[in-house]
Amino acid sequence: MRRRIGRARMSGYRRLLACDLDGTLLTSAGELTGTVSAALHRAAAAGIAVAVITARPRRDVPPDVLARVPASAHWAHSNGALLFRPASPVPVRLGGFAPRQAARLMAAVREAGPAWSFALDLTGRTVLVDPFPVAEARYWNDVAVCDWPAVAALGEPVSKILVRTGTACDAALVSGLQRAVGDRAVATASGGRFAELGPRGATKQDALARICAGLGLKPRDAVAVGDGLNDLAMLSAAGTAAAPANAPEEVRRAADLVLPSNDDDAVAALVDLLLTGPDPDGHAPGTEHPVTRG
Repeated sequence: MRRRIGRARMSGYRRLLACDLDGTLLTSAGELTGTVSAALHRAAAAGIAVAVITARPRRDVPPDVLARVPASAHWAHSNGALLFRPASPVPVRLGGFAPRQAARLMAAVREAGPAWSFALDLTGRTVLVDPFPVAEARYWNDVAVCDWPAVAALGEPVSKILVRTGTACDAALVSGLQRAVGDRAVATASGGRFAELGPRGATKQDALARICAGLGLKPRDAVAVGDGLNDLAMLSAAGTAAAPANAPEEVRRAADLVLPSNDDDAVAALVDLLLTGPDPDGHAPGTEHPVTRG
């Protein structure tokens, strides 16, 4: 069990706020509320660096969400494989699979799940590997389709391999996927019916460490908040870990603080704690929802 964080150390103690996107910053409807947007700007104005570390590729983050996050924010996409410094349109790559390596990993996974299908997250597009069900990609941008033999000839690194399982991807499924690929990749899941394979050295935890190093900080100087299995290593590395109430039990257990849900402005409650600390009843200032200790 993680250590408990005393109230006196919360206010003004952490110098970086690292947030997951879906299920954490965004509501269940995929919206960034005005309350959460204002909280992020308050944190930035108070000198707390802000980072958004997400499984989504940048092209799939709605423009209105990008516009409502502070311009000073750092972004990491594809579970940490690609970093964007504030206001920079050019990513820094932390890692990627060579196309032939991606093909070999897909073959290993196919042995474990013959009915599973694959999509490949590249820097500027998502490639569906036939027979991936195209309807599953209807909300994704810049999508192409290729057959299996064409994967090895893609000509650029693969940031992330999406594995469509068709079932909920819980910790047991992720563990089985990890066994199938061994130490050649990191298996995880961010929710829904997709598991994910990422390059070693290019996880959310690695992105957090890289962002901290660029700011002259250490991960223990950060508070991280997330709701998914892919957030666990980042939460473990941060000095303070938080999870919204909608996170699965294993994520809430890993957190020092359990916040209101993403639909109840979880990150705004966390920012209030960082800036002013909880009231005597354990509520974040200005909220009706208690923040509990993990």
